[in-house]
Amino acid sequence: MFIRTKNLSYTYLAGTPLMVRALRGIDLAIARGSFTVLLGASGSGKSTLLQHFNGLLRPTEGSILIEGEPLKYGRRELRELRRRIGLVFQEPESQFFSETLFDEIAFAPRNFGLTPSLVQERVSQALRQVGLDDPALVNRSPFHLSAGQQRLAAIAAVLAMQPQALILDEPGSGLDQVGQQRLFSLLQQLNRAGVTVVVVTHRLEQIVPLADHFLVLHRGRLVLQGPPEGIFSRVEELHRCGLSVPPVMKLVEVLRKAGLPLSPALHSLEELRREIGAWWKGGDAP
Repeated sequence: MFIRTKNLSYTYLAGTPLMVRALRGIDLAIARGSFTVLLGASGSGKSTLLQHFNGLLRPTEGSILIEGEPLKYGRRELRELRRRIGLVFQEPESQFFSETLFDEIAFAPRNFGLTPSLVQERVSQALRQVGLDDPALVNRSPFHLSAGQQRLAAIAAVLAMQPQALILDEPGSGLDQVGQQRLFSLLQQLNRAGVTVVVVTHRLEQIVPLADHFLVLHRGRLVLQGPPEGIFSRVEELHRCGLSVPPVMKLVEVLRKAGLPLSPALHSLEELRREIGAWWKGGDAP
């Protein structure tokens, strides 16, 4: 496994009257090259868990293993870890500190000693991947970009290091429909190229067809994990966690109860159309 946690617990302000148990005994495994979605209601511990994956937070109890090796928290080890595992925060502006978009994307490659020509190549590629390669934007302050552009710039800054894993907290926030489609298409392309993707999102209609693994948190505990068909078949448990089944999967369940021989693993309208079309052409339709 690429990322594994063992009995991971985390307490904010431990030892004070204000302490809060954010995570409790988390045991999970994320395979290399997988596309994992982390679900949970507000306050369930999703963002806290993500920040453990690249060492921003250190467990109060338990441990994290990266490819079987316990995570070490020395400066050199964390530097290498964050090159391999890139994290994009929910508020992209919290990551910015450079004067221009180019310098923002170039910061990490420069910091790791890449040559100027390779830095230029990495920046150009990252901006092209997220659709911010307009020459008019390169010298603009990242703080003067739109909210959607800031989100894409934060992702580009991580992609410039060509990480093995990309972790994103609500990446679709601030993006219009076209921007969301472009973003999720990019995540799919990166995943197909071997990048491990971990996403926190509420936009299940778009993400379910891409993902092969789901984790469900509830009040700091990991209550469900597995493939989408296994997770979304447990409707009552999801409701208790403050979550709901995506509309397409609700429709599939209604049609199955009406007698249509549909697979319960259908995740998108396109898949549903294809299966209904195949069933209709097969001569089983009334």
